[in-house]
Amino acid sequence: MRMSSATSAAEHRSVSLVSSGGGQRDAESLLRSKPMSEIRNVESATRKNIEDKKEELRQLVGTRYRDLIDSADSIVHMKSLCESISANISSIHGNIRSLSSSSVAETPTLASINPVRFNVYGIACRVKYLVDTPENIWGCLDESMFLEAAGRYMRAQHVQQRLVKLEGCGGGGEGEVDQSKLLANFPLLEHQWQIVEGFKAQISQRSHERLLDSGLGLGAYVDALTAIAVVDELDPKRVLELFLDSRKTWVLQKLNACSGGDDAGNVVSVFCGVLSVVQVTVGQVGELFLQALTDMPLFYKTILSTPPASQLFGGIPNPEEEVTLWKSFRDNLESVMVIFDKIDISKACLTWLRECGGQIVGKVSGKHLIEAIVTGAELGSAEKLIRETMDSKDVLSGSLDWLKSVFGSEIELPWNRIRELVLADDLNLWDEIFENAFVERMKSIIDSRFADLARAVNVAESVHAFSEITGEKINFQAYLNRPSTGGGVWFIEPNARKPGLIAGNKTSPEESDFQSCLTAYFGPEVSQIRDAVDHRCQSVLEDLLSFFESEKAGPRLKDLAPYVQNKCYDSVSALLADVDKELEFLCAAMKKGNNDSEAIPPAVLIEKSLFMGRLLFALLNHSKHVPLILGSPRLWCRETMNAVSDKLSSLLVQPRFSSNTAGTPDSPGKLLHTNLRKQSSLAVAALLKADEKTSPKFEELNKTMRDLCIKAHTLWIKWLSDELSAILLRDLRIDDGLSATTPLRGWEETIVKEEQGESQSELKISLPSLPSLYIISFLCRASEEIHRIGGHVLDKSILQKFASSLLEKIIIIYEDFLSAREANEPQISEKGVLQILLDLRFASDVLSGGDTSTNVEIQPKITMNRSAFRRKQGQQQTKSVHRSRIDGVISQLTQKLDPIDWLTYEPYLWENEKQSYLRHAVLFGFFVQLNRMYTDTSQKLPSNSESNIMPCSTVPRFKYLPISAPALSSRSTNKVSIPVTSNESSSRNSWNAFTNGEHSQTSDLDDDSSFGVASPFLQSFMQAGSRFGSILSDGQVGIFRDRSAAAMSTFGDIIPAQAAGLLSSFTTTRYE
Repeated sequence: MRMSSATSAAEHRSVSLVSSGGGQRDAESLLRSKPMSEIRNVESATRKNIEDKKEELRQLVGTRYRDLIDSADSIVHMKSLCESISANISSIHGNIRSLSSSSVAETPTLASINPVRFNVYGIACRVKYLVDTPENIWGCLDESMFLEAAGRYMRAQHVQQRLVKLEGCGGGGEGEVDQSKLLANFPLLEHQWQIVEGFKAQISQRSHERLLDSGLGLGAYVDALTAIAVVDELDPKRVLELFLDSRKTWVLQKLNACSGGDDAGNVVSVFCGVLSVVQVTVGQVGELFLQALTDMPLFYKTILSTPPASQLFGGIPNPEEEVTLWKSFRDNLESVMVIFDKIDISKACLTWLRECGGQIVGKVSGKHLIEAIVTGAELGSAEKLIRETMDSKDVLSGSLDWLKSVFGSEIELPWNRIRELVLADDLNLWDEIFENAFVERMKSIIDSRFADLARAVNVAESVHAFSEITGEKINFQAYLNRPSTGGGVWFIEPNARKPGLIAGNKTSPEESDFQSCLTAYFGPEVSQIRDAVDHRCQSVLEDLLSFFESEKAGPRLKDLAPYVQNKCYDSVSALLADVDKELEFLCAAMKKGNNDSEAIPPAVLIEKSLFMGRLLFALLNHSKHVPLILGSPRLWCRETMNAVSDKLSSLLVQPRFSSNTAGTPDSPGKLLHTNLRKQSSLAVAALLKADEKTSPKFEELNKTMRDLCIKAHTLWIKWLSDELSAILLRDLRIDDGLSATTPLRGWEETIVKEEQGESQSELKISLPSLPSLYIISFLCRASEEIHRIGGHVLDKSILQKFASSLLEKIIIIYEDFLSAREANEPQISEKGVLQILLDLRFASDVLSGGDTSTNVEIQPKITMNRSAFRRKQGQQQTKSVHRSRIDGVISQLTQKLDPIDWLTYEPYLWENEKQSYLRHAVLFGFFVQLNRMYTDTSQKLPSNSESNIMPCSTVPRFKYLPISAPALSSRSTNKVSIPVTSNESSSRNSWNAFTNGEHSQTSDLDDDSSFGVASPFLQSFMQAGSRFGSILSDGQVGIFRDRSAAAMSTFGDIIPAQAAGLLSSFTTTRYE
């Protein structure tokens, strides 16, 4: 045999030089002349040549040895044939001679067979059979003919038994041969049998290894199984167990091949591959062991088929005893190979299938493979691929012929047919193996999302890092003079640096995006926390909806909906617990700050408290997905359809110049639309069957957030009430006008007509028509602070609590003030008493919305329909505890007046108070909206020019809307936004000018001045309204409409009818 060499000529020369006698010398010269890289090449080439020669020699010896043995057998056989022919010729020759002889002669005696020689020849043939057996078995093993190797081994065993039997026999008669002595001529017989007997383990081992090789045909596995059954003497039950155990090893090998660092795609591929092994194995079990019709199963057919026994012992003369032993073996084998009952096969397969399922979804190398899937969308995609593998016809292509022979026709769903035949059970492979694991993985994903939320949101760090006020020591006046935020999202000042934009052009995001308005109000810290909560909840919901796109959507919804709701509740509750803890810390720090000069400034604590109040307000009112998760799962259906619509809108968009092709019947857009609708139908169908009830934890969570929001603002309320009341008390104490005997500024003369008989007399009385400046300042500053921290977006209960606190402070201040004035000089004059009565009644009316506890009912008050857009039901006014205390103070004051004079003053004084209340209703709208009073009283134009309250407001208020009716009703006309500069200091200077008496005497009647003061507010108000009509959702429009209706009740009595169109348009839902 000649082998080609891949080495180069230089390498051959180097090898020849090294192998020659001067190899040492050549090696030294090689080391001197060649670099190490070439020396290593020469060495590797030499070693490779040595290995090639060894392999060539081994192949040569193996091949020639078999040829040598065959040649020897042929020569011996030729010799025996020649001898037989020669004997036959001699016999024929003698017979012919005897017939031709005339004389009777003695018949020649035929050569008789020598029994000794015959026995020796038989023993030699059997020994030769044993000697040939190893080579024969090696050849069968090399060709993977394991059943043939097992048969040869069993026949060699029978020959050995025959030889052992001969060895135990001795010569008994004269003509018999002592066979035991003949066996002594073969001393290597025992050694040779040991060699042959060693092949039993090799055949079994190689057959087991064959079962572990994947990708082979069924015939190869049948051959290995039958060989094992023959060699190891196994019954069919143990053979089936062996086959299933080998396939379980397949499953483990595929699972272990997937490392823990693989991505989701690799893991899903492994799952599909393992599932294919399971399906193929069940199909092959049916083909091997299940008797479906009259045909014998393939395993039994293979192991029981054999050629005639006489042909199996070639070369052995008279192998009768060996044939008998072989037939006995075959009979015993047939008695053992009993065909399985179908129930036993089903039980064995079901047990094996469940064990494999546990391994698939169990831990592999200490980790679950399914953990590589990290989103619900990946779980849904994995399920889709696995189900496609289960229903695939290609996976079970090897069993299609068997199924066709059983059912007599082509099979479209082979796995369903195999499941009916083999498993005899309506077993869903997905439910048996993957469903529970996928549901548990979905729960783990939900847990990880909310755990990520807990890590992403650290309330303590956010609160400690937040502070809008800097400085070592901030007093209350500095706090009041801090920059304003413009009142949040409801009144947005235009950017003065930008030129006016004509309506219809593309507006900037700040002008058109409602979310940017919310972000501007909340601030980046609150927006970041709210977005973190909302985005995590959105991710959870998207994962769930993707996971629900399955045939198991219904059961999954029942299991996962309460689970995700509980997790959401727990996560948000933990966040609220952190907020509550921080609020307690701030309350403790606030109490400590009153006695500690080194404590945190109260203004900083208040800003942090308001920060948490905005955070709670954002979570309560502007979190989209937390209420969606905690609400009815039926609402998730809308989220699913929105997701489908988003995909359609993004994928169905056609180029501008190719719109004519978008409507073709077979366009990809329409096909995609159909596919997406089909995909979402399963989840939508399950969600529509869900209960409409909202989770009870939703209301509990809302109540907790609302209570914490009020708690966060309570600190602000208490501190602001204390500081404002201190300023009010200081101004009240230094008011010299309360001791004056002449009418004060802002008083009006009222003409009282009296009839005395036939004549009429007129009496002029001077009464206050305007509250004291410090009362207006007190309420105005309170309104400013409300406007700063949120304005109309504040919860009504917070405003009520604030109004109640302010009213309580006013009552205490006046009670203490009156007590102090009674004991000390100067005494309060009659003019001062009347002014205090007006002030006290005015403040109590404005702050009456804070009276939440009632105890005495008074006569119901009937309201009047002032306009078409405001309709109020008759309500029953109640007398509160605060009102009772105020009445007590008023009674105490009236006792200082002459009773007759008081009877004259009282109706006109209270009428002036009502008119003043109505004129200030817009300025103090935050308080007035809580309890609208005097709606049946018509407003009169003031006769005193000092009653103009326009300069009091930071955000300019107005008495009449300086617009015309036609401009209000045209929504489609082009609007030009007027650039206006908002100056905080100028607005405050206007208040200072008002308090110093430097205001215009005709400002309340001058239309031009009204335009100048009101236009900035009107512009921002109109722009805000136009934005809300186009960018708010239906739910947000409803919220805005409700709040606007409350605000309109404040504006209704003082605005003209022409402005009703504008204000009513804010509460009208627009659909675009």
